[in-house]
Amino acid sequence: MDREGLRLDTELLDAELPDPRFADESYLEWLYLRNPHGTAYADSIDDDGLRVAHYAFVPQQYRNEAGPARFAFSLNAVTRSGIQRKGYFTKLSRGLFERAAADGVRVIVGVSNENSTPPVVEKLDWRLYCGLPVVVAARPLRGVSGWRSVDVDDAYLDSARFVDDADGLDHAEAHGWTNRYTVDHLRWRLASPNGPGFSVHVGPDLVAVSTRSSFGPVPMAVLLKILPRGRPSAVFDGRDALAAVCRHHRTPACVYAGWNRWVRLRGITPPRRLLPAPLNLIVKSLDPEIDQDALVLDTFEFLDMDAY
Repeated sequence: MDREGLRLDTELLDAELPDPRFADESYLEWLYLRNPHGTAYADSIDDDGLRVAHYAFVPQQYRNEAGPARFAFSLNAVTRSGIQRKGYFTKLSRGLFERAAADGVRVIVGVSNENSTPPVVEKLDWRLYCGLPVVVAARPLRGVSGWRSVDVDDAYLDSARFVDDADGLDHAEAHGWTNRYTVDHLRWRLASPNGPGFSVHVGPDLVAVSTRSSFGPVPMAVLLKILPRGRPSAVFDGRDALAAVCRHHRTPACVYAGWNRWVRLRGITPPRRLLPAPLNLIVKSLDPEIDQDALVLDTFEFLDMDAY
């Protein structure tokens, strides 16, 4: 995976999935090569000198009550528009499945849109886990104290304060599978270049990660992740986290997608037909010892995928 390959993949992704992150190859370099869990499983196809297809799995580490395991997240599946389809995605998928399985990856997690879900379920044996739930929560009227917010930059990520904030976020009890947010993994995840910018909110019992966006003319906070500090014994009420996030971004409301075993969030659930891009969570087991149909995820949120 050399720089020229990253450049060609970036050009293809920017042409088909326009996003500020693809302004240059620094995003793919960070995503594919700097991950503390290892180099991405990525492959591309050229046709007559033109890059026409690309797909990748990014290594992650999940854990359940039995301990940690190698997982990976599926992303950047793209075929160039106007090019005759020749089974590129199926070819890339099968090759990456083999490579990942040979390297000890046990499960692939992915997020697909409504159109792409049926083909991967029917042809490549993914399981449709669920439609990703979305909640819109108004800014709580309650005041909030004991919370500290910081906009993420290189100085913060390199500081002792970040280590203090991030330490102990991987200790909550897990029954199903949950993505591990060690200090190194969280630092890497928050260092994503060309992105929207992240903020970290530290409370007495929870740490939250957010960003700021807008939906039409309305500014909106986006709650990306909530992590209990230490080993909680009961489910937390998430209203203080929502209040801290909205206060920091000066927004009237917050959007949250997914679920969290340890935090209860209340809000309005928009009908899927009204969502601009409803997403589905899909999973694929590469290990015969993990029953794909019985697999349970304790927690899955925006920061566990590549939406931001």
